[in-house]
Amino acid sequence: MESYRLLFEKNPLPMWVFDIETLRFLDVNDAAVQKYGYSRSEFLAMTLGDIGPREDVARLREALGTLKPTDRMTGIWSHRKKDGSVFDVELLSTEVTILTRRARLALLNDVTERLRGDRHRATEIAVTRVLIDAKSFAEVAPQAIAEICQAEEWALGEVWLYDPAASVLRLDGTWHAPGLRDMHGREIAAAGLTVRPGVGLVGRVWQRDAPVWIRDLREEAELGWAEYSERFGLRSAVGFPIRARSGVEAVAVLFSQTIREPDEPLLDLLADIGSRIGQIFERDKAEASRRASVEAFQKAFHASPVPMAISSVHDGRFVEANLQFLRMFEFERAEVVGRSSLELEMWVDQQQRQVLGERLKERGSIRDAEVQVRTKAGQVRRALMSIEYLDLRDQPTIITTLVDITEFVGAREAQARLAAIVQSSEDAVFAKSLTGDILTWNTGAEHMYGYSAAEAIGKKLEILVPEERQKEFERVMARLRNGDKIEPFETVRLRKDGRKIVVSVSVSPLRDGAGRLIGGSTIARDITEKKRSEQLVRRSEARFRQLFEVAADATFLIDRRGTILEVNPAGATMIGVKDPAALRGINLGELLPPRELESARQYLRDLLHDRPIAEPFEIQLEPAGSDRRFLHVRSRVIREEGTDPYVQVVARDVTPEKEYQRRLLESERQASMGQVAAFVAHEINTPLTNIALLSASIARAVTDPIVLERLTKIDAQRRTAANIVSELLSLTRSQDVTRIPVDLRGVIDAAIEQTAGFRKPDVRLVQELPREPLIFPVDPIRMQQVVVNLLKNAYQATGSGSVTVRLRSEKDHVMIAVLDTGSGIDPEMKARLFQPFVTTKPRSEGLGLGLVFTKQVIGGHGGAVQVVSEPGRGSTFTITLPKAPNGGSGKDAKAAAVGTPKAP
Repeated sequence: MESYRLLFEKNPLPMWVFDIETLRFLDVNDAAVQKYGYSRSEFLAMTLGDIGPREDVARLREALGTLKPTDRMTGIWSHRKKDGSVFDVELLSTEVTILTRRARLALLNDVTERLRGDRHRATEIAVTRVLIDAKSFAEVAPQAIAEICQAEEWALGEVWLYDPAASVLRLDGTWHAPGLRDMHGREIAAAGLTVRPGVGLVGRVWQRDAPVWIRDLREEAELGWAEYSERFGLRSAVGFPIRARSGVEAVAVLFSQTIREPDEPLLDLLADIGSRIGQIFERDKAEASRRASVEAFQKAFHASPVPMAISSVHDGRFVEANLQFLRMFEFERAEVVGRSSLELEMWVDQQQRQVLGERLKERGSIRDAEVQVRTKAGQVRRALMSIEYLDLRDQPTIITTLVDITEFVGAREAQARLAAIVQSSEDAVFAKSLTGDILTWNTGAEHMYGYSAAEAIGKKLEILVPEERQKEFERVMARLRNGDKIEPFETVRLRKDGRKIVVSVSVSPLRDGAGRLIGGSTIARDITEKKRSEQLVRRSEARFRQLFEVAADATFLIDRRGTILEVNPAGATMIGVKDPAALRGINLGELLPPRELESARQYLRDLLHDRPIAEPFEIQLEPAGSDRRFLHVRSRVIREEGTDPYVQVVARDVTPEKEYQRRLLESERQASMGQVAAFVAHEINTPLTNIALLSASIARAVTDPIVLERLTKIDAQRRTAANIVSELLSLTRSQDVTRIPVDLRGVIDAAIEQTAGFRKPDVRLVQELPREPLIFPVDPIRMQQVVVNLLKNAYQATGSGSVTVRLRSEKDHVMIAVLDTGSGIDPEMKARLFQPFVTTKPRSEGLGLGLVFTKQVIGGHGGAVQVVSEPGRGSTFTITLPKAPNGGSGKDAKAAAVGTPKAP
């Protein structure tokens, strides 16, 4: 019951339940409340008699009294909204029982516009008949007004003729509904009544040359109609001009006993009727001077809805042509009269004209000969031509009538083409009755279902429906019989050989010429193989998706612009993203370092243009919050029909291999340096020792201060050379460190004191050291030398500004940083900064071995050195020393650090 209640409440059409005995409303839905303007409580306090004319109550009770409980009642009724406006509804009701009381459930559909359209069409047909049959304006005007009033349900109609001599409009005639009483006094009172242009409804219509609608006469004082408006209950009025070529010749006015809202289609129809009546008026004036015989003929000729023309027998020139003829051929009358059909090139086939001419001579007339004619614009039309001899003004002529059958022939040919298409279609196309009988059966249906047309036609459609699909079939047929729209659907059908097939079905209603539903047409397509293929594709896609998801290598699918279409979990992990879906729609170029963009774009262009490429293609990736990664990339272009090509990219992380190669290369470099350093130390230390001995011997033997000064300088240079040799040898010695717990603040203080002489006067030293001791196991001597190297470099790079030393203890490491505001380091030099003999300083200030030493010492502690620098903005060197897990020793920390390769 809840579903029925919901259907009642949410139905878009008004519905209500009323008591059969009292006609009182028992329930209404929201659509009824919205349509009629009454609230639900107001409805429930009313009866059906309150929303319709009083005379309808008796008719309604009579209709209800003749109904059986199982009967359905339908009919057209007039209803009134709360605002007083009246409209027509089509009512369908069935009997229900509510609390043992007989009631009816009613469904209503507003048919006001439909009935209005029907009335307008009836009006046009009735007036057209009057116009066709009319002989004069005096005859056609009252008849046309009567037909309009009767068809459109107006109570009173008047015709006012224009008197050009007096420049007034005079009442010429009236018509009123039989139920409108005591009009005699009105007619007498209006017998000599005149209206000037611009005054009242009649004068305004004449002046404006356009219809005028008055919704409520009580709101406008129209020529003293207030008294008669109340007396006869007249409420609305409309006036329209009757015009000829010379202008408005008359005005017609219609009155209604109910308030009627302006009706634009009716106004347009009345304007057209006025023009057509005006044509009669004009024709009357023109025909007044013609002879009676010619008058009757000309009226029929020009008023005929059939294209007609009169031409001379002697030369074939047109004497006259009616409006329909001119419209059909798209000529003006002046272009036709005096010229022949040959001159106007009206014939498509000249031989056909000759044949018809000979037949006319033989038979004396031609009836409904099918011909092809050409309009002024060159359009070919088909027509049925009839020709008769006619004596006109003592001149032998023929009258030709044409019936345009272009649309009919086109429809006939289209129907034939459609039938051929249906018959040759590979889809099954057939028609069925509302009871499920097969009416037609095409070749496609024969092939699909295995039944020939002779076997299928006349049989019930159930022969195609498997047992498990019977209920579905019955639901579809029920919807078809109800006229409901049936969306295309997929189902299973049964062939003659018993094999089941999957079909896609589209069902459309079939209606006869009167619009009545008589059956349905069905188009069915066998999609069995399609469904099987789709299933195989889904399985293949599932397998591919599984391989894609679990692949160890990062796999990307990108379009030709580099936008990521799909990425597997390994790819998302490589980028540093947890959810692969977050990468869809992002351009791959946004994830690469700027220096890699051009080579990556060229690689993609070469792939898409099928140019040879070297694989694997090596590229670098710098994920946020992670070290630089080295990737080996292999790709292939996938081209599928109907879609843009896309690229499958498989990337493998080769960073560990790169790290192993780097370490091997660095080990080999250090071994080579050790050999060179040992050779240099052996070859240079001996001369340096001799220089030291000779200098000391000479110094003891001389007293000349100049010589002693020079000997001192020689000894200084000798010590410099010895230090260089010592530094070279230190790089080749084992970097094993001996850690002891020390306060790192003291190590830094000692380094600051040792480098105080290198600080320039304009350079300020900032110390960011903890207040409490920071005890950490390090090799104090070597760690002091590391800090000394970094401070010396900072002082030498900073002419003015500041140098900052920072010491912090973090959760899992200790950080020592040296920051300066000096000249900074360019990217190219930064990449080679920790290589031997690479320095930004002059040779006299250093050999470029201090940072190499620093890196080796920090590496011996299991830590790392990082540098951040921009030219002109200074540099920051950061040392990170990992804390031993679980309070372990320094060797454990070193082993842990060495066991995890890092990118250079």
